[in-house]
Amino acid sequence: MATLSDIATSAGVSSGVVSRVINKDPTLRVSKETRERVLKAIADLDYSPNIAAKSLRSSRSDLIGILVNDVTNPIYAEIMRGAQACAMRHEKALIVFDSEMGEASAARLASMIGGGALDALIIQSAGEVSDQVLARAASRKIPTVLLQAELEVDAHLVLLPDEEAAHLATSHLLEHGHRRIGCLATAAGLRFTERRVDGWRSALSDAGLSPKAGDICYTGAGIDAGADALVQLTKASNDLTAIVCFNALSAIGALRALNRLGKKVPDDISMVAIHDLPFADMLHTPLSTIAMPLYEFGEAAVDILFSEDQKRSETVVKASAPKLIERQSVATINR
Repeated sequence: MATLSDIATSAGVSSGVVSRVINKDPTLRVSKETRERVLKAIADLDYSPNIAAKSLRSSRSDLIGILVNDVTNPIYAEIMRGAQACAMRHEKALIVFDSEMGEASAARLASMIGGGALDALIIQSAGEVSDQVLARAASRKIPTVLLQAELEVDAHLVLLPDEEAAHLATSHLLEHGHRRIGCLATAAGLRFTERRVDGWRSALSDAGLSPKAGDICYTGAGIDAGADALVQLTKASNDLTAIVCFNALSAIGALRALNRLGKKVPDDISMVAIHDLPFADMLHTPLSTIAMPLYEFGEAAVDILFSEDQKRSETVVKASAPKLIERQSVATINR
């Protein structure tokens, strides 16, 4: 493997000049020809910098940790894609931890935080106790950003336009004549859940409607959780003609449960889900969804880590407004 000395000999410069060219030192004053000679020698000799040595010298790892609730959830793919692209622009790399892996994943992440192996941390929280513990540990040592859910730490909170998304979904159903619109919400007590509930309620209020006590059911983000919650919701309010689902995976579970109950979508009940899925139009009943700026959400989280606005504050990502994607899960009814 080529060394800095090898590059310097080939280019006819000192090792120090080579190092400063590699590190893009803005104070380096060399001719264009000399810089190009160094870059050609780097390419010709297939030089790769010693990342481990660089980290030891700088006391930085160039790694950003991101803790997500369930890495198999397709919603997170676009968030992580945006975060990874932004991390690369900052010359960092992203390492993903899955809280669903339990204590082993949490322990490994805690060890890396304590050992200085991460430069920053992004937490997509489910509101669990382990989230709080890890967030506290991280915020004392490294810049930390929270996605969607508040924790009791001094960290910046990044939010999606959740209230607008739920309002748009509910308004779409209202425009199709529905007046009994239920809500299959995400977990109770989380900031983004509350914002989406506000959007659902405000759209109904704008139409002169008030939901009944049984018109909302809180649930987890999984398919099975959505199926179970649908059964509870329809038992509590059996006259609903439409449902707003706050999570696309739970919406798939709800579709499955409705099928088992002998109810057809959209003939018997209409449905709109927040967050689009790559396969939403491939379902037995193509699902109408509200697309959110997930890529920009991931970008914003990383950008904030490197801004001066890291401490407790909040940002709502509005790079693009929530967008209704109409498919075949909503029917028009007579008013």
